[in-house]
Amino acid sequence: MSYLIYYLVPVAFLMVAFISWLITRCARARTGIDNLILLLLLAMMVAMLVGPAYLYLATLNFTIGDVAIWEIAVFMSVGMMPGGVLLFAQYWMEGDPERKGPLPFSNLLRHVTRLRAAYILLLLLSEILMGWTFDLASGLISLSEGYTAAAVMREVSYSLITYWFVFTMVGEMTLTLLAFRKSIRRDLLALLGLQTVIMFLTPTALASQLWQTYALYLEAAVMTCVMVFAIDYLRRKKERDHALLNYLGLFIAANAVMMAGYLLWLVSGDTLLLALSLAAETVVYFDAVLTGAGLGRSFVLGPVVVGPPDLHPLPQVIDSLANAS
Repeated sequence: MSYLIYYLVPVAFLMVAFISWLITRCARARTGIDNLILLLLLAMMVAMLVGPAYLYLATLNFTIGDVAIWEIAVFMSVGMMPGGVLLFAQYWMEGDPERKGPLPFSNLLRHVTRLRAAYILLLLLSEILMGWTFDLASGLISLSEGYTAAAVMREVSYSLITYWFVFTMVGEMTLTLLAFRKSIRRDLLALLGLQTVIMFLTPTALASQLWQTYALYLEAAVMTCVMVFAIDYLRRKKERDHALLNYLGLFIAANAVMMAGYLLWLVSGDTLLLALSLAAETVVYFDAVLTGAGLGRSFVLGPVVVGPPDLHPLPQVIDSLANAS
């Protein structure tokens, strides 16, 4: 299956760029139809990865032709066609001078927290499926005849600690952070940058003893910087941002679980705890990014104070609706 690498690498780059662009649009969507289109596109990414995984489970083999046909079909049927119809309908209704009342699906704007949770869930599902599918296609993991559900789950958890998941997630973290660098306050931006570095330094991402050794040392050094930041913040700030402190606490807790996962992996080879900690890191990160960029209140962290009003990507009416809910 090594020939598939030449197909998988550019596909991974394209998926990372596309998902990162979708995440930046999620915080800047201004209408219910815009949000529905983004949900459809994220669901399309999940569906495009479900197909190849199902084909492999059914045949224990990958063929580029079958995968390409599935992806094109899903791209058109789940993503482009419904999204294009909704976008056309929105332009038509916005240009109708006789139309009165809110646009369709405007009630989505009343549930910003649930909307953001849906974005993050679809993002996480797409990343998990991409890591698992690409690991299967590249031969990093495999299943044999008569496999069980437990064997599938074991391989899925293992795929979360390989480079297909870790490095693609780092790419999405980096691109979204660059896109929101002017919308997120500096102290939160610095912590998110450190979290991206820690994700990149996941020791299990590469099957190299040198990488695993130095990555673990460097990750411990970065976590020391985070602890110094936390202590300095508590010492300097008289009026503390409780949302930032909550994020910092969750960040540190997730990394503590990650370290325990590393130890368990080294001792017994069990990857479940480490995989769960990486998934939790992803949820905490993108919740903080979207909230810091202006997408309502955080379902994990509470309200996050953002920059000046002119940097806020959502109109004030959405904030008032979110607060009312």
